[in-house]
Amino acid sequence: MKTKFFGALCATLLSTALFVACEKNGNDPEPNTGKILIQTTVKNPDGASGTSYLQLIPDFSTQTVDNRNGFQVGYSAGVRVYANDVFVFPEFGPDGTQDLVKYTYSSASTLQRMGTLALPPMSGAYGFTRYNNGKAYIPMYNLGVIWIFNPSTMMKTGEIDLTSYAFGDNSPEPSYSFIRDGLLYVPLDQVGTDWMPYPANKKAEVAIVDIATDEVVKVISESTSGLTFPTRPAFKDMIFTDEQNDLYIACAGGFGMDPRFPETGFICIRSGETEFDETASWDISQTTIQGTNYKPASLSNCKYIGNGKLCAYVVISELMTDNAYTARYSMPVLIDMKAKTVKKIDGIPISDGFAIFIDNYRDKVVFSAYGETQAGFFTYDPSTGEVEGPVVSTIGAPTFMYSFE
Repeated sequence: MKTKFFGALCATLLSTALFVACEKNGNDPEPNTGKILIQTTVKNPDGASGTSYLQLIPDFSTQTVDNRNGFQVGYSAGVRVYANDVFVFPEFGPDGTQDLVKYTYSSASTLQRMGTLALPPMSGAYGFTRYNNGKAYIPMYNLGVIWIFNPSTMMKTGEIDLTSYAFGDNSPEPSYSFIRDGLLYVPLDQVGTDWMPYPANKKAEVAIVDIATDEVVKVISESTSGLTFPTRPAFKDMIFTDEQNDLYIACAGGFGMDPRFPETGFICIRSGETEFDETASWDISQTTIQGTNYKPASLSNCKYIGNGKLCAYVVISELMTDNAYTARYSMPVLIDMKAKTVKKIDGIPISDGFAIFIDNYRDKVVFSAYGETQAGFFTYDPSTGEVEGPVVSTIGAPTFMYSFE
């Protein structure tokens, strides 16, 4: 197996799921209560290590939250929530507890630990795609396989081997997947030991799996646009469908640090089709960001909000420094796929590579940001363009939020 360790910038940009030794093992949450679940990360001065916390807060109103009521998890560990079930992924690395831990949000507004699923060391498991209460898929980024498991019982039930589709090594790096019309679409990042795509394989690839049989139907590719690195393995909304059921996949390319892979943007598989529509691909790297003189160097994260528009974070390569763990280079933008525009969202600070969370909250969009003078969760109103925040100010970088309201 190819053993992968993060290089400075690629570590932060790829998944922000690293290892840190904790004083507490995070097995037993503190008995705090609340309707809003948040995650924060306090970095050490080097930025490559630190401590991450999960905690419940009473509501999503103007307040400052410290980490005294939080329980420790792996450094910037991935968190996924389905209904009242909270799944916390392990820290990255050869050490530490390699478990997927399940908690349930109770009627008493607390988290209760319900079970674990032991994962292979160095698996690179950052998220999963749920099919139903008894079936979900976990891509093992480093191993080149997908585990099938029962999220109710936390038991492994099957495995899909994708290693034969790897280029240059023994893993095609299966990334965050999406289910549409009975098929599981699995982007393959196809990166080398430097965490960059292979120049000889400059294209975006997707494995398509039949959910009824859990067998690979085929692997498709798009090479016309030059887009690479389809979805990042820890960001669920970089693959999505629009109102027409067209499937779009955001591509990160070379993260703004490799001139061989400057392209970043979107590829598309139309509704009812299982091949790429190359005429729908859009490389946004040559689009000037309205309100600035910059162009996007890489898509870091995005959230489709309807009518062809997305809220996103993009990398501004001109803002990078020698220490990618501490630099602030992530700009919040509004992307319009119909008008082919990218516009800076004013009022949300430029963030680092950790605090780039984006999701819906009621009729607004929540951005996390870790700016020079402000850190916390901000809201953006798509109907008016109004920004508020930080609504919740945090000690450390805010990296996740979910409402049980």
